Amino acid sequence: MPNQNKIYQVEDLTQKLKDAKSTALLQYQGLTAGQINQLRAEVKKQGGYIEVAKNTLIIRALQNIGVELPQKLTGPTALAFATQDEVTPLKEIDKVNKKLKLTEFKYAIYQQKLLAQDKLQQLLSLPSHTQLISQLIGNISNPLYRFAYDLKFHQTKLLLLLKALASKQPAN
Repeated sequence: MPNQNKIYQVEDLTQKLKDAKSTALLQYQGLTAGQINQLRAEVKKQGGYIEVAKNTLIIRALQNIGVELPQKLTGPTALAFATQDEVTPLKEIDKVNKKLKLTEFKYAIYQQKLLAQDKLQQLLSLPSHTQLISQLIGNISNPLYRFAYDLKFHQTKLLLLLKALASKQPAN
């Protein structure tokens, strides 16, 4: 019979899975305590957080939101929750993974659906929310800047033409 503490932990994980914009299940075996703390700090800077939980509790929380894993979870598992931007915290983990080669994505959940590894890689290749906004602003403002430059250029050209005509006029 499950004790009250485990029931609370499952309910807490379920709520965090519902609230997160995306979640990744990570294999973190082999990381030192310092590396885990550094990873947590980097993910926190990017608008997410990492939490370690028992595999059985993770599986029950996933079942509560309607996600079934194709394989049983093995080894130590950490959950990386992205709360502000769907991609940026996961990209930070991927960047650390490429450097250390110790962490590994087991699964990812986006919009409460399980993502396959290829879909996860597609998600990681997307630009972040701030990059998309800056690209949009650049795409909107670029034609406006060109239009303003063209107007100023034609005004300058007209003034130079009038100045040249005035200098060619005979003084009366």
